[in-house]
Amino acid sequence: MWKNYFKIAIRNLSKNKLHTGINLIGLTLGLGVSTLIFFFVQFESNFDDFHSESDQIFRIQRFESEDGEINASFSTPIITAPTFAEEFSQVTHTTRLVSGAAQAYLDEEITQNQPYLMVSPEFLEIFSFRLLQGAKEQVLQDKFSVVITEEISKKYFGDANPIGKSLLMKMGDNYEEYKVSGLLENLPANSSIKFEVLMNDRNLDFNVAEQNQNSWFNVYGDTYVKLNNASDKVSVEAGVENMMKKVLGEQYKPGEYTFTLQPIAEMHLTENPDPGMVETTRPSLLWILAGIAFLILLIACINFTTMAIGRSATRAKEVGVRKTMGADFGQLVFQFLTEAFLTTIAALVFGLILAEALLPVFNNLFDKQLDLVYGPTQLLILGGLVVLITALAGAYPAFFMSSLKPIKVLKGNLSIRFGKQALRKGLVAFQFFISFVLIASTLIMVNQMEAIRDYDLGFDQDMVVLVDIPDVPSTSFVKSINESFAQAEKYRQALEGRSEVQSAGITIATYGDDAFWDGGFPTEDGKQFNFRLNFVGGDYLKTLGLELVSGRDLNSEAGSDGNAVLINETFAKAMKWEDPLGESLPSNKIDNHEIVGVVKDFNHNSLYKEIEPVILAKSPEAVFSGINMLMISSGTNPKVMVKGSGTDFEVFKTMLENEWNRVFPMEAFSFSFLDEAVQKEYVADERLGKMVFLAACIAILIAAMGLFAMAALSIAGRTKEIGIRKVLGASSWSISWMFNKEFLIITVVGVLVALPLSLYFMQGWIEQFAVKEWPSWLNFTLLGFAGIAFTIAIVSAQSFRATQMNPVKTLKDE
Repeated sequence: MWKNYFKIAIRNLSKNKLHTGINLIGLTLGLGVSTLIFFFVQFESNFDDFHSESDQIFRIQRFESEDGEINASFSTPIITAPTFAEEFSQVTHTTRLVSGAAQAYLDEEITQNQPYLMVSPEFLEIFSFRLLQGAKEQVLQDKFSVVITEEISKKYFGDANPIGKSLLMKMGDNYEEYKVSGLLENLPANSSIKFEVLMNDRNLDFNVAEQNQNSWFNVYGDTYVKLNNASDKVSVEAGVENMMKKVLGEQYKPGEYTFTLQPIAEMHLTENPDPGMVETTRPSLLWILAGIAFLILLIACINFTTMAIGRSATRAKEVGVRKTMGADFGQLVFQFLTEAFLTTIAALVFGLILAEALLPVFNNLFDKQLDLVYGPTQLLILGGLVVLITALAGAYPAFFMSSLKPIKVLKGNLSIRFGKQALRKGLVAFQFFISFVLIASTLIMVNQMEAIRDYDLGFDQDMVVLVDIPDVPSTSFVKSINESFAQAEKYRQALEGRSEVQSAGITIATYGDDAFWDGGFPTEDGKQFNFRLNFVGGDYLKTLGLELVSGRDLNSEAGSDGNAVLINETFAKAMKWEDPLGESLPSNKIDNHEIVGVVKDFNHNSLYKEIEPVILAKSPEAVFSGINMLMISSGTNPKVMVKGSGTDFEVFKTMLENEWNRVFPMEAFSFSFLDEAVQKEYVADERLGKMVFLAACIAILIAAMGLFAMAALSIAGRTKEIGIRKVLGASSWSISWMFNKEFLIITVVGVLVALPLSLYFMQGWIEQFAVKEWPSWLNFTLLGFAGIAFTIAIVSAQSFRATQMNPVKTLKDE
């Protein structure tokens, strides 16, 4: 019996090749893209689940209250880890994570700047990163030992066994020898914590003074704890207040400084703009992508259903005959569902082939390392999709057509036109609605991102190269900055006389939300004033084309203007200064400083944020003496900003590298482009826009095939009517308009509903930008007309061909 069901289903599918082909192509496109998206969503939802006892691992989050405003951060004091271990018996292991980078080489061969992660010895006992060589209890015990990944081992040691070999890394003023004590398997793609080299956190002595290591008001990196049980989280958080009273004494004020524990399962998926030292994905992105996948599948299923309705008259006679021959309702339902199932299975096979082909493009688009692994979870997803599509696509023909009365069907007086047509038109209209929502959303996103790209940021980013200057680590933060700037000045002066260079400046920060440092000081009236801070040197304003509203620029000579600062217009407005020159920063502690100029407002943040008060200074001494808050997100090593004077970049780059090798013969040369740093801030939304555009293209293609098939079925069922109309003198144009009118009404309804709804749906997305630009109504009007023209072209092509048929042939069988 089962064999017969499949035989009949295959015969029906092969008999109606157009119907089957369109369904197959539509479902293949839908399943290929949606499978990729659903696997991606599943991959992102399972970050960090490879750690054994992951429910017992938590990251510590710090909360500070200033003027009633609570600031949250995952950066914690160095002393946090040992204090939690000492104060809470529920804590079994702790580790600090402090990132850094150092020049590294092997056998006198200079390599690139090598990132590293300073961790506590218990790091590998907390996290389940797979150690290929070495014992996890021992590999991080020695201060001058490192654990490296397979990738880094290959980079430095080739195919040789790295254990026991040495790597020289510049820590402080000298190169230190670090022996490789452990080899890690390359990190899982779904790890939020990324690193290449692990070293013992006792190396913090090179960067952080002892008093800062024991301070509760200096923060460095993240802190993780592992508890006896996941339920201990509540009791640990309840005891934090007593711990802070004990360690801070009289300095502690209830509610002003506290900590909570974040499960590591919640680290990766977050909308938090300050996620700490982990790789994150916005949950809203996953919801949007999952919605896109569902909509594409829905359009493909609608194609299946609408074409089943269009062929209902033919299939109705089949149902009548089979019922007369003894087939019951259940058997007919199963027959129709079998056809839908076979079509879906075939589409799934082709869809998986398509997904594999699109995988490199998808990974490149979202900068991921997704693999299509068909494990139990993935097979369950695929099985669920097959069942869902079979039910969605086959439900109408299976249950509606199987319920028809055979006597009415065989007598020819069955009237299902009204219900059939209403449902068919409704489904086609819904297809157009989905397609136009995606198209309109794409239009809105493209227009907004174009506005972002064309927006005048207030500075010149063209042909500006950023050259990284080696950091000079020191336990004195001020000394580290000053000595690093002295190194940068050497290189800047080497470039000054070159004809390829227009100008060169020095900067700590470049551009973006995490570039300029966050600073704050108490004003004379006791309130907290927060601002953005950057340390600069050389011809910083000239290189970026920044304008002065009043006053003068900082002197470009090294050692001059050590107490001078520049502010931006927003800073002056916040202070309500009409003439800021000669004014002092309103802090009762900042001495020995002078405001020498006001810079015209420029976008130091990305365009997601408004312009904030900014201070530009040459020396930390001009600002640090009076601030009570400093948060650093972008690193402390300076960059030399070089604006080229010509168009031959290769010549320009060669000159930069030659001068570098002359000034820093033992250091690696690395550079980047300022305009790339600017565009990097919008990568996530650029990627989302491309994905929505791709979805819109697929939706249009599927809807076009559906419209083509429905027009063909509609015309095929009315060939005799066309013949009669032609005999009676109707023109080809009037007959074509008769069919176009029906589908145009559907298109117009879909467009009129889709456009306002797309504006509503995209409101939340566009609100995240400080600079917003909606497309004009002319663009939406043109989009609507394009949809109408699209429908006319498809329907007219079908109807015109039908009008060219000889009416004698269509009427002779009557």
